[in-house]
Amino acid sequence: MILLLIIVIAIFFRFYQFSSIPPGLYQDEAMNGADAIASLNSGEYKIFYTNNNGREGMIVWLDALAIKLFGTEPWVLRLFPALAGVLAVLGLYFLTKELFSVEIALTSSFFMAVSFWAVNFSRMGFRAGLMPMFLIWSVYFLLRGLKLSRLNLNNYRGSTSIIRPDFIIAGVLFGLGFYTYISYRFAPVLILVYFLPQLIKYGNKKLWIGVLSFVVVAFVVALPIGLYFLNNPGDFFGRSGQVSIFSADNPLKATALSIAATLGMFNIFGDFNWRHNFAGSPQLFFPVGILFILGVVICAKRRNSSDIFLFLWFFIFLLPNILSTEGNPHALRALGVIPVVMVFSGIGLIWLYGKTQGYIKHERIKKEISWLLIVFLLFIGGFEFNKYFVRWAANPNVLNAFSSNQVKLANYLNNLPANIEKYVIWDASDRATNNGLPVSAQTVYFLTTKKTQINYLKSDELDRIKLSENGTVIIPIYFDLNFLHTLNKRYSGSKIEIIELNAGVVIVP
Repeated sequence: MILLLIIVIAIFFRFYQFSSIPPGLYQDEAMNGADAIASLNSGEYKIFYTNNNGREGMIVWLDALAIKLFGTEPWVLRLFPALAGVLAVLGLYFLTKELFSVEIALTSSFFMAVSFWAVNFSRMGFRAGLMPMFLIWSVYFLLRGLKLSRLNLNNYRGSTSIIRPDFIIAGVLFGLGFYTYISYRFAPVLILVYFLPQLIKYGNKKLWIGVLSFVVVAFVVALPIGLYFLNNPGDFFGRSGQVSIFSADNPLKATALSIAATLGMFNIFGDFNWRHNFAGSPQLFFPVGILFILGVVICAKRRNSSDIFLFLWFFIFLLPNILSTEGNPHALRALGVIPVVMVFSGIGLIWLYGKTQGYIKHERIKKEISWLLIVFLLFIGGFEFNKYFVRWAANPNVLNAFSSNQVKLANYLNNLPANIEKYVIWDASDRATNNGLPVSAQTVYFLTTKKTQINYLKSDELDRIKLSENGTVIIPIYFDLNFLHTLNKRYSGSKIEIIELNAGVVIVP
């Protein structure tokens, strides 16, 4: 019942006011939608989409399904990351229960259900939002197959089955993870570094066969994207070389600064990008951050197999942050550590609660402390709700971060009569993507492409504008007041209308 309540909370945090928060539609989300529309039109679904510095294909495939079902609205592009966020919370419970206890599993999954960090990326149309779910569930099923706990391992040795289905499920999920986000490529390191020694230590014929089946299935599922990268190595590395610490003038200094910023993001200063975070605030609410540190200390002292696994996961999936110089601390690149951070915090809380109960002998006071724990968790949930849905969602910086002015322009265009000629102008210095438009124009394109007819021109192609007897509207997607005045002077009798801050049009009667 507690788990069911936690899942209900996770659903609420990921779908409450889903059509309006986040406000707007960021151009990277819209680019996914534009590629999805292209795939729907052509019937060609790619392993890797090269637009916008390249993206693994899964988010585009899922967006195509969502668009086919629900149309071209901003929330449609966020549907599957939100569903993945809920499933990640559920998966974290089962994974943590396999590693530790039901109590730690429940607290860890609750922290993830309400965490601003986890909720925020579950409500955006970024491909990274899919990654934690595949990582959590694949590791869970692999653990189930291996039965690393002593009791389960003994039971497994007595089993008559040749290959447990857990290995097959784990292999499928693990292979699919490679189609989500670039940071997932560190997952094989985690599997190799931790599970290989465990297999050598505890393994028998059945275990080796099971693990081999996992590896084969994962290899087959990931083979298409592997072959793609083999033939297109430039897409594999993407922008990594440009932002790597090894490209810095002083790599040692860059590494030290990157490590400090990354480790400090949990309790000191977090991501300063308003899209990723309440700019500058720690990634963890301070009571949860303290519990996280406590959990790290406890695991460092115990150093049992499950504790070592947490540390390996933590440090391996911090490498995408540490090895980069751009935008650190970076909440998006560190998304792979969210599950383990929540587990550390859960360990800290359950340890503290157990110690408190152990010191107190009076039964009534023990019950009161149990109620105090519930109040504490409600306080955590209430704070995170207020931080995301009230303080962050209403902040003007968030409106700008999610290109809300572009959404206003798109809505303006959609509401114009069909017989009015509509021109959208983009900066000629921008680089066009495969649909002939730059990334900066994708928000307007995605929201209007199935609703109204628009002519897109570069800023140096104004001579191609043909005025209509029914009226013409010319919209630069980038706000340049001088350019608006140039258009106004070019077409006599026209007028400038500012739709909102940083969004204007020229109306030619």
